[in-house]
Amino acid sequence: MANSHYIPQLILRHFCANNSITYCDIQKRKVETRNTRSVFTEKGYYPDELEKSLCEKIEVQFADLLNKKILNNRIELILTADEVLTLKKFLLITIFRYKIMEPNELELYNYFSKEEIEDFKGDFFENLNKILECRTKEEMFQYTDFKNESSNLTLNAYIRDVLYSYIVFVSSKRCEEDFVIPDKGYASYEGSATIKKFNAILELAKKTNDPLLFQIASMSTPHDYSVFPLTSNVAVLTMSPFYKLCLKNSPYNIKYPTETPTLSKTLGFGNREIIEAPKLKAKSENENEYTYEIKQLKVEDVTFLNSLLLTNVDHCFAYADISRIQETVNRVNENMDLSFMDCIDK
Repeated sequence: MANSHYIPQLILRHFCANNSITYCDIQKRKVETRNTRSVFTEKGYYPDELEKSLCEKIEVQFADLLNKKILNNRIELILTADEVLTLKKFLLITIFRYKIMEPNELELYNYFSKEEIEDFKGDFFENLNKILECRTKEEMFQYTDFKNESSNLTLNAYIRDVLYSYIVFVSSKRCEEDFVIPDKGYASYEGSATIKKFNAILELAKKTNDPLLFQIASMSTPHDYSVFPLTSNVAVLTMSPFYKLCLKNSPYNIKYPTETPTLSKTLGFGNREIIEAPKLKAKSENENEYTYEIKQLKVEDVTFLNSLLLTNVDHCFAYADISRIQETVNRVNENMDLSFMDCIDK
């Protein structure tokens, strides 16, 4: 029976200082310096065949992309369409590879049986296998159900969430505040624009009768974005397609739907420059490439994203160096009810 990592070691190795990772078990209220083989892992978490598939069908390909391209470029990154698909497939697997019943799902037990809720979520292993078997975006699109005929709402929602998003790469190198990594591997954000953005897109679509806007409305989900740390100072954001309409070069000149005066207050961090979409270039009739500017974050941006990641912790999280998450610790202790943070020595 394999010792399975629900956060793969190819990610954990990039959260190490002096070849060790600092691991915080909030249930035991313990902080330890450990090797990556012994953290975010459980024996028999996946069947041996699934463990093998995770390695062969996504981790090998993504590790190659991460180490040869993403981490070797500090200013600008150029990815092919196939490489973008590999990245998005890895992010989808990250979402589905940690098995937990969320609090809002537990609340549904008052209205639905456990079996009915499992139908909504789909089988844990089956969801992973469905994503792993997809080799093209068209194969993934088969699970996006716009007619609402599928009972597996979780698979449908998250595939739409990631596939229809646009990617933003962010770095914390200049501000010297590291990212943390939670056991779920990511966190999503729903801010003040969650519902308003649907109404804004539909209102503009009706005024202009623009089919692209109706398509963007159908692709949008409640999440404004999700954040996935790849290393202690590089993360990927999957942005709702709505925010393309808010950028300076957008032909639609749509205003972000919020009473607050800045986009940073809507998203919790950043600005229009931070969330710029990649530049698309057609290399041939059937081949595109995407140019991403790697956006440098301020300390307050990183601490906000870290606070999201920490609220998405189930029972453990990790980081490289306590001195490089000190502002995060200060923010969380001052502004959030996360009592487990006191297990970290200041």
